[in-house]
Amino acid sequence: MPVRTNRVAVLFPLLLAGLLAGLSYWLELASRAPMPAEDDRLRTGPDFIVDQFEVRRYDMQGLLQHTVVAARMRHYPQDDTTIISAPRITYHRDPPTLISAREARLSDKGEHVRLIDEVRISRRGIDGRPDTVLTTSLLDVWPEEETARTNMPVTIAQGRSQIAGSSLNADNTTSTYVLEGAVRGVFFREEKALVGPQPVTKTRTSR
Repeated sequence: MPVRTNRVAVLFPLLLAGLLAGLSYWLELASRAPMPAEDDRLRTGPDFIVDQFEVRRYDMQGLLQHTVVAARMRHYPQDDTTIISAPRITYHRDPPTLISAREARLSDKGEHVRLIDEVRISRRGIDGRPDTVLTTSLLDVWPEEETARTNMPVTIAQGRSQIAGSSLNADNTTSTYVLEGAVRGVFFREEKALVGPQPVTKTRTSR
């Protein structure tokens, strides 16, 4: 059975907003790649490779919006996919969001992005709060639809507080964020009458 918690609704939307903004720019970069010729589609390897690149985007006022850094980008004309090694996207808003993974794969039309291995989405904390961090081993994202999904274990943490599940479905358009499987959470809150954080443990498990 799916488990919906207010804590997930608080932690995840901000991460997803930064993820969607960063990946939308990423897809825009990939779409600028030259169209492969008919002969290129018969190749077995990539038709172009870009190593150690960094791209920055600024707004009309000259403020930095996004930074995209990666070890390598390869484009394969056979199916028009793009594979990016060690991608790192920074969405420069206040506070910034950082997206990283071991690898990312972009579909031919750019409507789907798969982040593979060591997936991490981090949003810097504000007003003295700790960073909010999502980690998983696989994440599928559809930027235009504003949805994300993984069938692998996922953890969302904010300082010592965290919630984890065996899979996640997120829809930013409906503000629905669902952790499924065995869901467990441990949350800490500040008590004004007490010194230091006091633990509040909540555990919910369902199948």
